Order: sequence, then structure tokens, then C-alpha cells
Amino acid sequence: MGRVKVYPIFLPQWGCPHRCVYCNQRASTSGAVDLWAREGGLACVEDRIDGLAREAGTREAPGELAFYGGTFTALPVQWIEKLLHRAGGYVDGGLFSGIRFSTRPDALPKHICDLLPRYPIRTVELGVQSLSNEVLRRSRRGYGAGDVAGAVLRVRERGWKLGLQLMSGLPGDSRERFLGSVRDAIGLAPDFVRIYPTLVLRDTRLAHWQSSGSYAPLTLEEAVEWSAAALEMFQSSGIPIVRMGLHPDPELLKPGVILGGPFHPAFGYLVKVRWWRDRVDRWCAERDGVHHGRHVILKAAREVVSELLGPSRENLSHWRARWGWAHVLVEPMADWPSSRFEVCMLTRDAGAAHIGIPQAGEAR
Repeated sequence: MGRVKVYPIFLPQWGCPHRCVYCNQRASTSGAVDLWAREGGLACVEDRIDGLAREAGTREAPGELAFYGGTFTALPVQWIEKLLHRAGGYVDGGLFSGIRFSTRPDALPKHICDLLPRYPIRTVELGVQSLSNEVLRRSRRGYGAGDVAGAVLRVRERGWKLGLQLMSGLPGDSRERFLGSVRDAIGLAPDFVRIYPTLVLRDTRLAHWQSSGSYAPLTLEEAVEWSAAALEMFQSSGIPIVRMGLHPDPELLKPGVILGGPFHPAFGYLVKVRWWRDRVDRWCAERDGVHHGRHVILKAAREVVSELLGPSRENLSHWRARWGWAHVLVEPMADWPSSRFEVCMLTRDAGAAHIGIPQAGEAR
């Protein structure tokens, strides 16, 4: 699935039945005033829709108008219809290609699902967070894995594209449980996923639990390693991850907002660096003893070379130290699939031994 241009409108905690233990959207989103409680809040959102439509027209780049934050389908029905009617007019005019929204798995009742097809909905993102009932219970999400499966079925029945949002490191989570959620998510066959490591934000129940010692967030190393394993699983299943890690919003970066957890402004990049390290490590482990002291040429698509090398070329240093490679040269390749790499080993006596790993599903 190619990337879709998105014009986002954030509705912080609008429609949410309660505040989740990790959530403080007002502290993590720029301009996230409480429009829900503010007089004229709905009119402000309609003005925002109009402004994004003008922006889309200026750029001549139609994309989906997205309602993010909060629980869109738990808003009052008249609000839902008014916002969708406003946005739908711009879809009909060609300024937006469709509408998407995010919601909770337990907020898609039949009467809402019967209402939505009147409007040009294209994509629904479900804030699943986990598919472990224990993690969901300890995180006080208010639903179980069965509710997720039901919501997925309702989305599929109406022909909308499906996105799933997962979080790692929630209360009660473990590497095994998180990757179990990944396996279960793959079984639901989403069109795309997002992965967010759990952060401890100020003024949240999670912050209280951290201060009392009853909750410990993941380290950055753990979060990167878990996500790299998830990336491998989703890649192998042909399911794209469209984002890893929270967007580094200026509000989020203010002192005292993040109290703990694996935040990094380039988290997704670090995950891809680790994914490449793990892939080459597996290749070497399968051929242990044939590469020590060799001069190695790594070939990969030009656009992924930065991820293959890692910051300060740390992956090359890792491979030299772990596998005894005498020298490593990376050769960028034009027009290669982004997940393909090949290894060429050189010896003084035997010349070049060419061994490669194709992209998943690629014929060779």
C-alpha cells in the first residue's frame, strides 16, 4: 500500500469514555486546548477543515482528511454528522480524496456503523494498543481482544481500509506478550499498522505508578529491539508499518512533559537500524565459520543505506566485532527493492564468493 497524504485534525480526548492511564493529549499535542468544553469548539473544528481544504487546493495534493485523537465515533451523533458533512463536501469537490478517523475498538456500535456509509469514509484506524487481555486489563482499557476482532469485522464489512495502532511496554506487557499481539494483529490482516512505545507523561496515572515503583517503562534499547522484531514479522507478512514512535511535537518536547520511557525523536530510524543489524546477524549465524577475516561487500538499495550503516556507522562496527570481518564496504544499488540485500565475500585465494538474500517473496 502506497503512502496516503493525510491532513490531520486533532480532537484531544473528544468522546473518550475515560482518560487512559498513559494519556495526556493536552500535554503532548500543540494547541490541544479542550475544544470539547469550549463554547464554539465545533465551529473551530469546521474552520480547521476549511483551512485544510484551502491548503490541499493550493498544493494540488488531495489526501485524506483525518480526525485523530479522542474517540471520533463516540461523539454525539449530530457532531459526527456535521463534521463528516463538512469534510464530505470537500471530498466531492476533489480537494480531499476521502475521510479517515481513529477510534476505540469498543466504539463502533451498529447504529454508528450504519450511519457512516453515507459519507466518503476511506480508512478507519483502531487504537487497539494490545491484543493481550492481561495487558488490556492492567492498562484499564475497558475492552478485550474479542472486542477488537468484532470491530475489525465491522470495518471490513463496510469496505474501509483498516489500520491498527499497537503500543509496547504497557502495564503487564512483556516481549513475549507484545510479539503475541503482533502475531494476533497479523491474523487480523490490517492494511497498515502503527507502533508506539509507551511513554510516561506528566499528570497521568502511569506517572503515579512510576513514582510509586509499581510500573517501570521500557528502556530505549528494549523498545527498539521489540519494535525491530515486530517490524520483521509485519514485513514478512506484507503489512506496512507507517509510523514507529510518537511525532516529536513541540509540546511533547517541553521540559517536564515526558517523565519516563523510551522517547527518541528518530525512534523509527533506530528501529530500522536494529532491523538491518538483526537481519545480517541471522545471515552470519547461518554461515558461522565461513566469514571470519573476510573482506565483505554489502549491497543494498540506495535509499536504505543510512539505516543499514546506523548512526556513526555503528552497525559496521558491530559486524566487524561480532563476526570478525576484516573490512566492510557498502555498495548502494539503484532500483533495488528496499528490503533486499546481498553479501559478497572476498578472499585473497578464492576471489569472490557471492551469496545473497532476496526480498521476501521475490523470485531469484
